[in-house]
Amino acid sequence: MDENLGKKILVIDDEAYIRDSVVGFLEDFGFDIVEAENGRIGLEQFEKFQPDLILCDLRMPEMDGLEVLAHVTKKNENIPIIIVSGAGNISDTVEALRLGAWDYIIKPIQDMNVLFHAVDKAFERKRFIEEKTRYQKELELANKDLKTSLETLEQTRDQLVQSAKMAALGELVAGVAHEINTPVGVGVTAASFLDAKTREFHGMYKAGELKRSELENYLTTVEEVSNSILINMERAAELISSFKQVAVDQSSENRRQFNLKEYMDEILLSLRPRYKKTNHRIRVSCDPDIELNSFPGAFSQILTNLIMNSLIHGFSGLENRAIEMDVTRKEGQVIFAYRDNGRGMDQKQKDKAFDPFFTTMRGKGGTGLGMSVVFNLVTQTLKGNIKLESEIGQGVVFIMTFPERWPEHRDDQ
Repeated sequence: MDENLGKKILVIDDEAYIRDSVVGFLEDFGFDIVEAENGRIGLEQFEKFQPDLILCDLRMPEMDGLEVLAHVTKKNENIPIIIVSGAGNISDTVEALRLGAWDYIIKPIQDMNVLFHAVDKAFERKRFIEEKTRYQKELELANKDLKTSLETLEQTRDQLVQSAKMAALGELVAGVAHEINTPVGVGVTAASFLDAKTREFHGMYKAGELKRSELENYLTTVEEVSNSILINMERAAELISSFKQVAVDQSSENRRQFNLKEYMDEILLSLRPRYKKTNHRIRVSCDPDIELNSFPGAFSQILTNLIMNSLIHGFSGLENRAIEMDVTRKEGQVIFAYRDNGRGMDQKQKDKAFDPFFTTMRGKGGTGLGMSVVFNLVTQTLKGNIKLESEIGQGVVFIMTFPERWPEHRDDQ
């Protein structure tokens, strides 16, 4: 009975002997009982005491049970209401259940255990509803926290991806700047040498000491040095042009028409400082007529990440390795096969290869974003798909398929 202490029940019935028997029975089980002899007084007691359950007769003076039911459920639809109905009031009982009554008991109540069972069942159902409501609120709060955490994670991921992209671009700038220094340095040295020879030649000319042999030597020197300057400046201009296009594409999200083979050559030229001092080789086989209407920046990031992944991870500690790229097209689709003969991956690494933040070089500068970026760029930006094949000691194979022309009908262009 202790479990019933504090539970308040409002009994509304105009027949005193029935009300007394119900009140006495329920009090014996530890319930706190409030009485009312008609519907109007019952509503007053309801407002005053806020009971946990209501037992209500249907046929009463001043205000019947259906009116009481309507008023109570309007105030609190979760309060249990058990209708006590005469055997001849079945239609009213059905109406009461339709209006929100939880249960009904036929009177006169010949077995009080029926009353106790109805009350106990109503309180159990109420407890389940309250638990469900509490769980629902907790779930909504947890979902809200989860959504906030997810948004924070996505923002952090985007920031890390952007940082990784800009870091790669920074390395590209440093590498190309170093590469440009060589032809520019040669050109400056040659120009300085030519300037000195010209001054010397001009001095002899003004002094009237110029000989035919000296003129021929000067002209030969001018020809050789100017040719050297031209070659080195053209080399620098080529590097700058390739770097400029690749850098602009990587830092923008614009779509344009471009020749795939020519663009791959520009990307490889920009990446050359990263692999030229190794004994690794890169071979490209690509139809020179493939014209893409797509996002060159995305393609540049994909190719850069794949090559750097091979150099840093696949070829770590290995010598004389190779990267091969075979590009074909079929029915409007470009099929890009990227292979290296490096270390390869075990099954666990292969399963997680495209997961964000997965890296085999944790603590050694690896962010674990490279292959995740590749996957998203191929599937989301280029509207294609990518497959990975690899075994330990057998290198990796990435097969990417994407349309030659980016689908114009997509909403997310």
